[in-house]
Amino acid sequence: MGRLNPQSASAVSGSMPGMQITRRSFVLASLATPFAFSTVPSLRRRTPWANEKLRIAKVGCGGMGLSDLNEVAGHKAVEVVALCDIDRRQLDVLRLGGKKDDGAAIAARFPQAKAFADWREMYAQMADSFDAVVVSVADHMHAPIAMEALNRGKHVYCQKPLAHGAYENRQLAKVAASKPSLVTQMGTQRMAKKHRRQGNAMIRAGVVGKVRAMHAWTDRPAGWWPQGQPRPQGTQPVPEWLSWDLFLGTSPDRPYHEGYTPFQWRGVYDFGCGAFGDMACHIVDWPFYALELTYPTSVRCECTDATADQYPTAETVVMEYPPTPMTAKEGLTFTWHDGGRLPDFKAIGLPEGFAGTDKDGKPKRPPSDGGAILVGDRGILYFPIEGETPTVFVDGRKVDVAVEDQKTTNHWHDWIDAVLAGKPMSVNAPFVRAGLMCESLSLGAISSMEPGKTHAYDAANARFPGSETLSKWARKPYRSGWQVENL
Repeated sequence: MGRLNPQSASAVSGSMPGMQITRRSFVLASLATPFAFSTVPSLRRRTPWANEKLRIAKVGCGGMGLSDLNEVAGHKAVEVVALCDIDRRQLDVLRLGGKKDDGAAIAARFPQAKAFADWREMYAQMADSFDAVVVSVADHMHAPIAMEALNRGKHVYCQKPLAHGAYENRQLAKVAASKPSLVTQMGTQRMAKKHRRQGNAMIRAGVVGKVRAMHAWTDRPAGWWPQGQPRPQGTQPVPEWLSWDLFLGTSPDRPYHEGYTPFQWRGVYDFGCGAFGDMACHIVDWPFYALELTYPTSVRCECTDATADQYPTAETVVMEYPPTPMTAKEGLTFTWHDGGRLPDFKAIGLPEGFAGTDKDGKPKRPPSDGGAILVGDRGILYFPIEGETPTVFVDGRKVDVAVEDQKTTNHWHDWIDAVLAGKPMSVNAPFVRAGLMCESLSLGAISSMEPGKTHAYDAANARFPGSETLSKWARKPYRSGWQVENL
């Protein structure tokens, strides 16, 4: 990247009401968002709720599913009436107590909840007995479970990424938009942190001007789960506690192997979205929304060890986006790095130590977990994944940014409160916006199937004209018997 030339104070300070900018500092006096989405959705119940409690059905009860369950069950207006998991051990812990202290503690809070292995049976038997569904399962099953909830008029909280493929994401957004009374939320809980809200406010206020490039990274998979491996050979006996056919769900049939579940499925094309699809939702969510990005026009992946079965261990993905009111007139280039790869911070225009210094005054390494960098015509914004307020640099030097105070809220409770208040669009990540972002990120994720080539994307038809392989994954076929209306 070339040298940044910040505009003069007089040229910049008059560009936005309520903002006073000098060569060394930015002061934001007012950060009212132009969108209908509240940055601090503190809601009171405005309309009577039909039931004394918001009755919730929980699908997926282990790992992140247990965390989601803890959070929603902790809201005083919630009653958990159904628990569903393909792993009977998770239900045993939750329903009967067990060796895990957290599970035993939860069991006493909703002992009357009915347990299921198959979410389809749960809907068939209890649809009239719950008002909302929380989905925390493998990526490939997000869309069918969430869509069936929407089809039945239920409010939905779904873990990120919203769906597995581009078409699924688009349909969830479309159907959610057609049912404006339903409250939907994607599980990108970091969005509710004050520091990330401050970053969103900075972008919307235009502190770095029109943005021409965005860079982001994560160290994943970094041992969290396997990637870059061939498909396991042979057949292993299915454990008695696992409903393997229900785990496969919409994906093609394959023999059971212990390397798939729990958690290791993330690196497998059939089940997960890899490091890109998993972590970019947390890293570029506010930037994506604030910059009003839509669909990419092209995508290109550079990697070395993607296999027919798994995402690569490390990759660099470049995606081109058309212009928006927040970007440069020629559009924006988004470059993603994972598996230990990092952007060239110096070439971007960031000084040594841009991520801060330690107690001895030595430059800190950027957080390996992830971060984003936005390059605009006035400066550069460094946007950490969490825990720190984003930082602005002009001409290689840090400038002070005073941002109107933001509040950290509970992302799960924001959704519940929005349901109770009848305020569907007051949440941070409703499906109508999360679906657009996740469709875009899913395209970057699957580009590793055909690396080393720039693939044009036909957004109108959700296809890659030059690749049948990528087009198939953009709208992947479902296994027979697993079709859901609207997908």
